[in-house]
Amino acid sequence: MKNIFKSIAVCALTMCSFLGNAQTENSLLWEISGNGLKKPSYVFGTIHMICNDDYIMTDKIQNTLKNVDAYYAEINFGDPNAMAVLQQAMMSNVPLSKRLTADKYNELKQLLKEVVDIDIAQLENFSESAIVSMVSVKAFTCTDFRMYEMEFLQSAMAQQKKLGGLETVEEQLEIMSKSLGTDAVIQMLQDMKKEGFESTKKMVELYKSQNINGLYDYMKKSSYMTDYVYNEMLTKRNHKWINEMPEMMQTESVFFAVGAAHLGGNHGVLKLLKEKGYTVKPINIQ
Repeated sequence: MKNIFKSIAVCALTMCSFLGNAQTENSLLWEISGNGLKKPSYVFGTIHMICNDDYIMTDKIQNTLKNVDAYYAEINFGDPNAMAVLQQAMMSNVPLSKRLTADKYNELKQLLKEVVDIDIAQLENFSESAIVSMVSVKAFTCTDFRMYEMEFLQSAMAQQKKLGGLETVEEQLEIMSKSLGTDAVIQMLQDMKKEGFESTKKMVELYKSQNINGLYDYMKKSSYMTDYVYNEMLTKRNHKWINEMPEMMQTESVFFAVGAAHLGGNHGVLKLLKEKGYTVKPINIQ
């Protein structure tokens, strides 16, 4: 049960991690240098979860992590206290049937059963974030998942790297609660009802080809990704991170792992780093 909650929690907090724009090169791994840095740091774009057969991990990626001083994800997955808060947030003290109107509850109940074969009674005490995660898991055709943040964490801990996060669990949970509620779940299910699981398949194909522009163009069309959600989950956070990353990189070489969403775009991490005066270049991970 603990592992299930961990999987749901990680999925929830990185579920919308694919948007990007304004990059000409295809790469998931980028080197950050210059601007007074003694050693380069790196940023890797992750996907919230992926089937084992589609999982990309090369010697280049592993060696890059091996040669840095610290590993930073969006949050510090190595902090037991933070993980306890995260897992607790997947549950709700108010039953789902009490949080929703009768009409909305029945609409969600019908869609869950019809589209992903989930009995709504199973979700009665789960939070909206957990429900979003469960629905997204059902969009995959496999049951053997890999999670980049967890894979990197295990390697970093084995190598006794310093661990950290770009934001706190509480900050991410607040963003999730404001951005991905029941309406977003219903919209996701309606899209899946119309399109089947082709959207997830296409997204994985674009990720595997490291096509940041393609991911942006495709995911920006998602009906639940409104301008408000995009701004809250990506733009605001990118600018906040860019204000904090320089100090982290100044004292040590860091391997940052963030959702691929955050790499591209006019307000993406890569462009904002360049505007700060850093040299940012793609790394061939093969």
